[in-house]
Formats: sequence, C-alpha cells, structure tokens
Amino acid sequence: MSAGGHVARSSVGGRRVTILAGSRRWKLLVGGSITGAFLAVAALAWVFPVIEARLVSRFVALGVALLGLQFVVGRAGQLSLCHGVFVGLGSYTTTICISRYGLPHMAGLALAPVVGFVLGCVVGLLALRIRANYLGPVTLSVAVVFPMFVKRFGWFTGGSSGLPVVRTMRMPGFWPFNPALPHRWNHVVIVAVAVVALIAMRNLVLSLVGSAVKAVAENDLSAATSGINVRRTRVVAYGFGAAFGALGGGLLVLDMPVVGADSYSLFQSLGYYAAVMVGGVTSMLGAVLGALLLVGVPWIMETQGLRASPQLILGGLLVVSTLAAPTGVVVAIRDRLNSMIEVRHPMALRRQEADAPSAVANYRAPDEHTH
Repeated sequence: MSAGGHVARSSVGGRRVTILAGSRRWKLLVGGSITGAFLAVAALAWVFPVIEARLVSRFVALGVALLGLQFVVGRAGQLSLCHGVFVGLGSYTTTICISRYGLPHMAGLALAPVVGFVLGCVVGLLALRIRANYLGPVTLSVAVVFPMFVKRFGWFTGGSSGLPVVRTMRMPGFWPFNPALPHRWNHVVIVAVAVVALIAMRNLVLSLVGSAVKAVAENDLSAATSGINVRRTRVVAYGFGAAFGALGGGLLVLDMPVVGADSYSLFQSLGYYAAVMVGGVTSMLGAVLGALLLVGVPWIMETQGLRASPQLILGGLLVVSTLAAPTGVVVAIRDRLNSMIEVRHPMALRRQEADAPSAVANYRAPDEHTH
C-alpha cells in the first residue's frame, strides 16, 4: 500500500489496483463519476434535437421509476408484476392535480409518491392477507385491472382518449435560455429530481428500514427472532417501491402532452420487470440500464423500420441475459471490474492490523538444529 494508505498495487494474478473506501481518492472517484454523469445527461438537452432530447428526459424519469422496482425485487426479494400501475398512478396523480385542480406541477409531483406509497402498501397487504406467496398473482391481477378502472371512470381520468396536460411548467425568470424551448427546462427539473431520488434511495438502502428489508429477504425466521415485524416490513418495502415508481410516473408527465390508460397496461409492467432483470437487481446502475433499454429499443426499431414488438425484444434479452449473466448485465460487469480493482474498507484494515500482533506473537521460529 502507498504511503497515504489509499492505493496499492500488486501483481498477484495480474496487475490489480486496491482503493481504500472513504479515502480522498475514493471520494473523488465516486463523486466525480456521479457528478460528471448527471452533468452529461443534463447537457444532452442542448446537444440533441427536440425529439431525441425528450427521449433522454423519458430515460431519466424511467430510471427513477425502475429504482422502485429494483428495491422491491432485489432488496426485498419480492415479486412485482404491476409496477406499471404505480408509474401510471403517479402520472395520473400529477396530471389531475395540474389539469383538474390547477395546482403547480411540482405540487402534483410531490403528491405522486405519497399516493403511490399508500397504494403499494395496500397491494402488499392484500397479498399478505391472502397468502405470502400469492404476491405474484395478485400484482398480475392489479396490472390487468388498472386500465379497466381508468376507463371506467373516464369522466375523471379522461378514459380511453386520455387526460391532457393543459399547461406546461412555468420557467423561472432567471432562466437564461430560449423560452420557446420549454423541454430544456423540463429536462433540467427531471434530472434534478432524479438526483434527489438517487440520494433518497441510497439513504433508504443504508437506513434501518433498508437493513430490516434485507434481513427479511435473506431469512425471515432469523429476522423475526431478532424482533423485526416481517409482515409489516414486507408491506412497507412494497410501499417504498411503489412510491419511487409513482415519482417516475410524475416525472414523465412534465414532458408529456396526454396521459392515457393504454400506456400503463399489463405488457408495460412486464416490460419494466424484464428491463430491470436484464440490468440487474442488486445494483442501482441496473435500473439505469433498464431505463436505457426501455427507451432505446423502441427508438432503434422505429428509426430502422423494424416492426417487431419492443416487449418481444425485451423478452428475448431477458432470456439471453439469464443464460449469460443470471444476476444482470451491470452486476456481471461490476464483478469483472472487481477482479481488477479491489475496494478495501477501513474497518477490515483495522481488523487486519489488530490481528497482526497476535500472529507475530504466536509465530514460532523453527529449531535451527532441526533438519
């Protein structure tokens, strides 16, 4: 290890870099990578034409939505086949607040995850009251019923024709760019909210709630013995996943003229599930890759004149990734990088240093007369 204790190189099995987590280089590497990525995504609204720039905004919003599904499937170990319902619920909540009640866009956006959390807890509680392993069929039924419910109350939701977003988000007076291009301001707001959502998800994973969710997913009997309410933890985990999904749906509204029921059908929910499984459920970057697939696959097919269903392509990618990378593409790439870059935590180093004196004390030199 180097003098600073941060980076060391060894030649065991090839050249390998060791980084001490929490060191200055570690913070610069992680912070610089995340900041640079978000700045690059934010700048794409000025680089791409209007249509492609709006697709980037959709990509960021879907990334937030898939964070919730990833939390439910990866962290909580539960099955969710109705995530499109929560995304649609967030979209309708934000649109109704704007179009029906004249509230600001940000007010509707703030209300969306609250409504999503409540409905997510209701769906999770419903499945648990029936039977714990019935969560999959129950969520599948919710995904089927949601479009019918929206169309049944068309006088309020807009029905089959959809509910239009009657006004665009007002740009602030300090905005120095062309006001005739409102999609740029929308894009900046979506990226900013996505940053907050990413930080919130990170804090949730590291919180006591996140630890309890992981403990229940790994061994519910041991978690119950430790005093964790297993049923409540599973329901709350589902609620948090639905809240992030609804927040992503609300972000979609910021750059969407009409919200329609057919956009949140069963096939859309299955597409979300396939995308996050291909990306990887144990890394937040898996949600980013999944969102990229959801936006990129239809765009490539449309520009290339292909007529296959995007859901069919996602299903094929899911089969291939299951065979080649069962844990997800991002996780497979991360494991490959871990073979070249080793991240060592300070607590592990302290334990090694504490064990070193005892190892020296217990060392017994060989008898020089022994052959």
